[in-house]
Amino acid sequence: MVNPYDIIKMPWITEKAMEARTGGNRLEFIVRRSAKKSEIAAAVEKLFDAEVAKVNVRNTKNGKIASVRLADGYHADEAAMRLGAF
Repeated sequence: MVNPYDIIKMPWITEKAMEARTGGNRLEFIVRRSAKKSEIAAAVEKLFDAEVAKVNVRNTKNGKIASVRLADGYHADEAAMRLGAF
């Protein structure tokens, strides 16, 4: 497997992303443009010790943004605290 830090570049921190973290149990990241959903899910699971339920991606002028929903029993707030950016 590729190093998770090669796939996930940085967290995507916006007001909408912060609301999704608390309301939708989601984290958002800017990821490598060539990253596949399965690679993004594996990287998040390895970095945060949390199970991923679903990954959605979108391409923007800022890069490829992945919205990762964590599985039941895992909390995005706790994972974000481990990240240190929230």
